[in-house]
Formats: sequence, structure tokens, C-alpha cells
Amino acid sequence: MRLLIGFFVITTFAVVGTIVADLVSVSVVQPLSFGYLVLTTLGLGFGAVIGALVVARYIDQRSLTDYGFRERTAWGRDLVVGGGLALIAQTVAVGVALAAGWAVVVDTIVAGSEGFILGLLGAVLLFAVVGFYEELVARGVILKNVAEGFANYGTVPAVVAAVIISSVVFGIVHLANAGASLVAVGVIAVIAITVAASYVLTGRLGLAIGFHASWNISMGVLFGQPVSGINLPARILALEVTGPTSWTGGAFGFEAGFLGVVAGVVGLVGVIAYVYVVEGRLRIHPDLLVPTLRGRSDEENAAIRGDSRVDDVHAESNIDVSHDGSLAPEK
Repeated sequence: MRLLIGFFVITTFAVVGTIVADLVSVSVVQPLSFGYLVLTTLGLGFGAVIGALVVARYIDQRSLTDYGFRERTAWGRDLVVGGGLALIAQTVAVGVALAAGWAVVVDTIVAGSEGFILGLLGAVLLFAVVGFYEELVARGVILKNVAEGFANYGTVPAVVAAVIISSVVFGIVHLANAGASLVAVGVIAVIAITVAASYVLTGRLGLAIGFHASWNISMGVLFGQPVSGINLPARILALEVTGPTSWTGGAFGFEAGFLGVVAGVVGLVGVIAYVYVVEGRLRIHPDLLVPTLRGRSDEENAAIRGDSRVDDVHAESNIDVSHDGSLAPEK
């Protein structure tokens, strides 16, 4: 119930933010232009973030850090690495398409009526906002709450359920995009497992947000491909894709084909390798299933963490894979 009410609240704020941005946009830019898309997305994102803040305070009654904004010193590193991993993943997918003869570079530095620089800045701003608010909602709010809700069934089942449910919801939301299909929903849900894994393994959203934003920027701006059905006016490379739709995704872009899955798998391998190197182990982050509630002291929250259910959760989640490959409980 907490999750359903929270999702309704976030959606309501997002709709209001979009409407307000729409009213402002029509007096500044041409309706349905790229500038209009950027401004309305800013409104939607701002509304969604405000909705998440309301949910955190009055419904979940938790600190916002509990959604994945902990450990500030590691956040910047996560953000940059996530961006780099997405760039590598997209480069691999495009490389496969070029090598297979499914795509060819037909132009460079393509710009729309807004001009290249303005279009480039608009695209980066658009995808930075999208990456932030979608990860906050899909992983920070939905995945976190679902994992807590299934905690009584054990850590692994709870996390698997949370990853699957949040990823499927994330895919379904993209049905609103132009040219979306059930295949696209499925592929996007599979790709979402990568960002979900980054949150599960680190307990932070930095890696997920960096990966998500860079995924869209690399695909749309650098390689000039449709991003979930959206074609950008400013592109560094323009690729003509003629390969099989089952692989390239057709007009919707790689996210509706097997190349999207390939890129997602490359990203997932990169995420796992990064976490293993910097953390020295792979584990389900212990705070994922244990909320830090607002209005309670550190001692009270510690007492909550010490109840029998949470002890069981921690006992299961503290089985780690060390650098030497051995399994050992966390000390």
C-alpha cells in the first residue's frame, strides 16, 4: 500500500509539473519542437523529484539518503564510472552493427534548426534530468520498497523480486514512447537489470544515474541513434541502420532489439567488475532491506535493525565473495 500510494503521489506531481512546463513552454518555444520536449521533461522531472521528497517524508517516513544518496565520497566516482561503462556498452553495440554491415556512418556533426551547440546542450540536459528522476523513482523508491516488502522471504528472493518488478515497471512506462512495442518493453526491462544491479550491490544511485544518462547521450548524441523512439536534432555521428529489426530495433532504436540486450550485458559485466574491484567483494548491500526511518534516533534505528527479522536478513546478505574467490561471512 505504501508503494502504491507513493507511486500515485509521484505520478501526480510529475503530471502537474509537466502541465506547468507545457504552459510556460508554448510561450517560449514552438510546440512539439525539441526545445519544447526539453522544457516539458524538465517540468516532469522536477515534479517527480518533488513527489519523491513528499513520499520520503510523509509516506515512507525515511531519510532521502535511504533511497541511495549515502556515502558522498563514493558518489562522484560512481557517477563517472557509470557514464564510462554506458559509453563502452553502446560502443560495443554500434561496433557489432558496423561489423555486421547493418549500419554505416553517413554524416558527422548533424544539427537541427536550433544549431549544433544548443541542440547538444539541450540533449545533455534532457538526458541528465531523465537519468536522475527515473533512477530515483524506479530504483530508489520502487526497488527499495519492494525489497523491504519481501524481506520476510529472505534476502535473495526479496532482491530478485524487487529487481524484476522494478525493471518490468520501468519497461512498461516506456510504452508511452513513440513506436514502442511489447518487444521494446521486454528489452528495456532486461537492460534495466544492469542499473538495478548497480544499486543492489552498492546501495547508491550514483552508478545507476551515471550509466542511465550516459547510455542515452551515447546512443542519441554520439552515435545518432533513436533513444526509445526519440530522434535528436544534434548528433556527432549519423548512422544509417538497415540491419534486421530483431537486432537493431528499427525506428525505436537499439532498445527494441538484441543489440540493446548485448549492450546491457556488457554494462552488467562492467558494473559487477567495478564493484568487485572497489569493494573487494560482491554482496547485496546490507541497508537495502533495512529502512532508516525519519524522526527516530540513531539508537532507535539501530534497535530496528536488531530485530529478529532484520538479523535474519543481515545473516543472509553478509555472505560475500572475496578477491580470493572464497565465501565467508562478513565480520
